[in-house]
Amino acid sequence: MISCTEFVLAYSELFTYLDKTYGRPEVDKLWDFLFKPTGKGIPLINYAKKDGLKGCVDYWTSTLTEEAAEITRIYNLEAGWSTGTMHYCPSKGRLLEYKEKLGIEPYYDYCDHCDYYRAALEEVGITWIRNHINTDKASCSSIIWEKKKFKGVMKMDENTVVQEIHASEHEYFHPDFHSSMNMGIEYVGKYHSEDDVKAYFAQFTRNAYRNILQQMQEDPFKALTEKIQETYAMEKAPDAVTLEQKDNKLTVRVAYCPAVKHLKKTGRDISQWFYMSTSVVMETLAADSGLGFEMEHYDPETGAAVYHFTR
Repeated sequence: MISCTEFVLAYSELFTYLDKTYGRPEVDKLWDFLFKPTGKGIPLINYAKKDGLKGCVDYWTSTLTEEAAEITRIYNLEAGWSTGTMHYCPSKGRLLEYKEKLGIEPYYDYCDHCDYYRAALEEVGITWIRNHINTDKASCSSIIWEKKKFKGVMKMDENTVVQEIHASEHEYFHPDFHSSMNMGIEYVGKYHSEDDVKAYFAQFTRNAYRNILQQMQEDPFKALTEKIQETYAMEKAPDAVTLEQKDNKLTVRVAYCPAVKHLKKTGRDISQWFYMSTSVVMETLAADSGLGFEMEHYDPETGAAVYHFTR
């Protein structure tokens, strides 16, 4: 399992993989797939259909609070407009941190994926303008308005709300990132191949976990144990995993997968290739460190698993 706290790097690496393998237009096709307002994927459309502009404000307030964003939003629901200034984007900001710490280049058009929320907005008569001038500094801004209500001038009056979300006041933990991971895998497997899913996860593992691979050169079982325990701790599910080392064998038992649990809870269809976010990641770590790997058991309904590393 890839923790939702590591998702933005997995997202960026997916864009990079598709671009290098199939060309830049393929990334746009992925974004069309991810943001198509069916109600089963990214849930903005559900909020927008229920409450219009208010639903959009509610959706982004919840999401950006969980992402620990640094943002100022000013909105007037009566006049049909909302403006937001993202002082520091938690997603792009993390990618810039990964670049500094691990040398991983963010996907060059990473921030463009946000404009694909437009599909949901347009379906309910809302639109927006996005300012991406400072995305290289993890900053952007936007103006959103209801086409039938907004008269073209934003004014401060008794109906205007100024909302501040500060990163220091919130924990970075957004479980619904698992849905985008699940959909991204589904797209690659469905429109390309299972081999592409494997190749993508192998690429992600070698880039995102290069520090773990270095640590495994000294003590592979210790490095693996710490990484796996850390992943489930970040998911607030330390009870879901137990590890046992006997001589030259490390056994990992997963009682349930927090990602699968979230997907089931929110009514998502789980991709038939989702298990590879565990199996291929672990197999790649093992292979690149000279270990054997065996996935003894995996239950797609719960994500429960038993797998082994051997020297």
